[in-house]
Amino acid sequence: MILTEREIQQAIQQARMAFPSLTDWQYKNERDGEHFGFSLWGQYVPNAKGQMPKHFFITLDTYEENWYGHLTIGQPCYLWSSADVGDAHLVDTDSCKTLDHAIATLQGEIGSLLRAFAAL
Repeated sequence: MILTEREIQQAIQQARMAFPSLTDWQYKNERDGEHFGFSLWGQYVPNAKGQMPKHFFITLDTYEENWYGHLTIGQPCYLWSSADVGDAHLVDTDSCKTLDHAIATLQGEIGSLLRAFAAL
C-alpha cells in the first residue's frame, strides 16, 4: 500500500502519539527490494551514551491492504531483517485492517512480553 502525503503525515502523528518515547521517526513509501509499500519506524535507545547502546525500533508497515506492527532490536523491520545481520524481531502482529488496530495490537503484545519477564 502506498500512502498519500496527507496519510503519511497522519500516520507519523498517530505513531508519535502512541509511542512518545521513540525518536528519529523515518519512513519509506515505495515498493522496493526492502519494503512492500509504506513503512514507518522510530527508535528508542535506553542508554545512548553507553559503550554499546542497544537500538530498539517500532516499525509500522503495510502489505497489500493490511497493516503490521513490529518491535525489533538492531534495525527497523524490513524485508530482509535477520538475526544473522545484527537485528532480531522481538514482537510481530498479525495483519490488521487499520493503523490504529496495528498500534493497539502491537502495544498489547509488547505489554504481554514485558509482563512475562516481570513475573520472573
